[in-house]
Amino acid sequence: MLLLPGGGGWRLNFHAMIPVLAVRHTVYALDPPGQGFTEVRDASFPYDADAVAGSIGAFLDAVGLARTAIVGHSWGGGFALRFAERHPDRVSRLALIAPGGLDVKDAWEFRLLRYPLLGELVVRLMFKRSVRHMLRKSFVHRERIPEALVEEAAHAARSPHLRAAMLRIERSVTWAETERDLPLVRAPVLLLWGSQDRYFPVHLIDRFTAQLPAVEAHVVPGCGHSLHDDCRQATYSLLSPFLERECDAVSDC
Repeated sequence: MLLLPGGGGWRLNFHAMIPVLAVRHTVYALDPPGQGFTEVRDASFPYDADAVAGSIGAFLDAVGLARTAIVGHSWGGGFALRFAERHPDRVSRLALIAPGGLDVKDAWEFRLLRYPLLGELVVRLMFKRSVRHMLRKSFVHRERIPEALVEEAAHAARSPHLRAAMLRIERSVTWAETERDLPLVRAPVLLLWGSQDRYFPVHLIDRFTAQLPAVEAHVVPGCGHSLHDDCRQATYSLLSPFLERECDAVSDC
């Protein structure tokens, strides 16, 4: 299976999830273009949702996967949906944790990046205090924020190529077509949302369930946006059985 992190995140966001899923699955975790430690060397890369979805297919080709389950968090969930809409034959299951993919305004911290000059100033001034604020907003149980994650995020934010990519992806990605095409998703979908999500309000779950053909949706009480770390036990109790059904259907996970 493939793990896709949220906007401004990177594969290290799944540091706790990977060992749990790797017990029964072969797990890949990808930093899509514009995130984490992936450096885009093609100056013409457009950084929109279709381009990022295309990069997911290129990664799967590179590692020899014709079809896979995908777990996506936040904007990673939006990119997973776009890939599933455009390449339904390549996605066996989708597990979406508070996903993007709806035509709604982004959180104000990210909207700032869309403004010329202001966005450049924001990414240039990103340091540990800003990273900690964004992580604290993503958790209800703030004592569960991994301190190592704060350090890694602050270090990554100093990278000039990451700063430039963050601006380009925030200014290029729109979700109107992804929301419009939700009925095209053929894979079974598990949708998980924290009841106290402060990035994507929990009521947005209804817009997904109204349009996705095969969806199982759960609101996890007392959890924030990063519920896979904020409420690990509750999240895994729903995520693992959903993914195990894929293992039951094939001889090799």
